[in-house]
Amino acid sequence: MLLIRRISPIPCGLFRQFTSRSTIHSKRRLTWKSYVTIVFPVTCFALGYWQIERRKWKLGLISQLEQNIRSPPVPLPATAQASTDLPEYCPIRVRGHFDHRREVLIGPRPLISDFIVPAGPGSEWNVPHRTDQSNKSGYLQSSAPVQAPLGYFVVTPFFLADRPGDSILVNRGWIQTNFRDPHSRRKGQVEGTVELSGFVRYGEKLPLFKPSLMVWPCVDQENQAPQVQYYCRAISQMAEQLHTLPLLIDANYESTVSGGPIGGQTRVQLRNEHASYIFTWFSLAIIGSGMWIYTFLL
Repeated sequence: MLLIRRISPIPCGLFRQFTSRSTIHSKRRLTWKSYVTIVFPVTCFALGYWQIERRKWKLGLISQLEQNIRSPPVPLPATAQASTDLPEYCPIRVRGHFDHRREVLIGPRPLISDFIVPAGPGSEWNVPHRTDQSNKSGYLQSSAPVQAPLGYFVVTPFFLADRPGDSILVNRGWIQTNFRDPHSRRKGQVEGTVELSGFVRYGEKLPLFKPSLMVWPCVDQENQAPQVQYYCRAISQMAEQLHTLPLLIDANYESTVSGGPIGGQTRVQLRNEHASYIFTWFSLAIIGSGMWIYTFLL
């Protein structure tokens, strides 16, 4: 026997009341606040994508710098009149002679001793050096030697042999503070025509809490001749003072002579933390999106 149960119809008034409440509830949730708060996850997502592009750019820049640094040095182009006419860290080879009478200092600066080997150039200064020379060409490494002493970079005018009348700036390397006076290191003051290689460098900003670019004269120890000390690599100011082209190169370690400044004081420090930034921004975008959906849609 088939039993048919009669289902009573839903009153129209109750249905209209339910749909009306749902519409009101939906409208109450999607208010102006929902459109304002969704800006946060959208912005985080956009910043995450922007960091992806920045990471690609940084990896390309690092690859280009590695290629430049590891490529053989080329003669200084005859058209180069300033550092900015060439790519920074471009390896350059020059030939000429120094004018040691007009050298200036940059510092204080820590010694980069990655290239110093026992009994090699610069070892007579009794400074720390690396015993592991497997990373000898690692200009892009940001590691510094343990207990790196402070000293000064010696910048000297260099007259070009193939461009009569033109001179550039050469950062010969690092010296200890007690050898700041050129008379205390006569052995290292190279005379005559020499050939050296180095990297093109650009200027740098003045460090914080420094009132001026330089100190004149610089005398803070006994029996030291007055010298100009710059706090940063102010190429334009140094070139104007020394009457050279605003072009500076960092001499490499192979240019170091016994008793002279220690070359190879170039360190390319490029921070590549974009992967962590990508993770941070996309995490915030996911969290913000989840909170928005939970608050306004569920």
